[in-house]
Amino acid sequence: MELKDLKIDPEFEEKIPPLSKEELELLEQNILTDGRVIDPLITWNGTIVDGHNRYRILMKHPEIPFSTFSKDFSDKNEAVVWICNNQLGKRNLTFEQRRYLIGKRYEAEKKSHGGNCTGRDAETGKFLKSQTNGPSERTSERIAAETNTSKSYVESAERYARGVDAAEEAIPGLRNEILTGGIRAKRDEIAAIAQAPPEDRPSLIEQLRRGESIKVGVPDFENTDDLEEVLQVQAPKRKEILELAESMNHSKGQALGTIEDMIYEMNSALEDMIIRWNFCKQVYPKHIRSRNGKKLIKLLAKEGMDYLTEIRRGLLWKDAQTNERGEER
Repeated sequence: MELKDLKIDPEFEEKIPPLSKEELELLEQNILTDGRVIDPLITWNGTIVDGHNRYRILMKHPEIPFSTFSKDFSDKNEAVVWICNNQLGKRNLTFEQRRYLIGKRYEAEKKSHGGNCTGRDAETGKFLKSQTNGPSERTSERIAAETNTSKSYVESAERYARGVDAAEEAIPGLRNEILTGGIRAKRDEIAAIAQAPPEDRPSLIEQLRRGESIKVGVPDFENTDDLEEVLQVQAPKRKEILELAESMNHSKGQALGTIEDMIYEMNSALEDMIIRWNFCKQVYPKHIRSRNGKKLIKLLAKEGMDYLTEIRRGLLWKDAQTNERGEER
């Protein structure tokens, strides 16, 4: 296939985390040094599904030899799923990019198979659609198992991805800014962008750029008597950071950065907790003073204090030692 016959689909390309300027320059230099593009461009009906950066370099240097490898997909959504999976197999993704790709994969599989895809054919690799009218949760559960996350994480990732896309539609370039950490915002705040009227989205984005929180929907606990049930409903959100850490699938004992990086993350989490609790004190004074509000806050505070007490007793480094060895000896 010749270079002029290849096509770019923006919907495919937006799933590919862009390289930095330095990374793109290094890739171009490596290609020029090798005198050819070693890895083939992956295509579907002449449209590139992987290799967009190499393609753009080839457009600058059309004399450089390259090869293509054609894949077969039943439809565009199946191609999107493959792109997301291919990118998820790479280790240089940010937390935000990983969440976005999982969300887009879930969205594409639901579109392609009515939300009820049960697996893949062992020989063809094509998706298998359930022959029954079972619940659509099968898809999110399967994706959770394959990405080492949870059903709730996959479903929240789809809402997050919609918010990212809504931000991109409102202000072009926002997708990359969010997914590379240029905008530091909670996943619920990003998801809220998609729920807001289109005319309100630019102002919400500017609030997030300034580091300001935006209001997101919260459950009404005022008339709830079963406190344990309330906390159980919220438990998946409170466990998300643990699921996210597990989902990164790094080798046990492999450090992701320096000790300064680690302390920065922990300190940021502590500061974030203090900021958000003070925020709640300011915007929910009625709930803060209510009978159930006080009980819920005390219960949450006890849970946090119990955890920190265990940390002071050495729980964190004992757990780290267990993870490094594989099991306690």
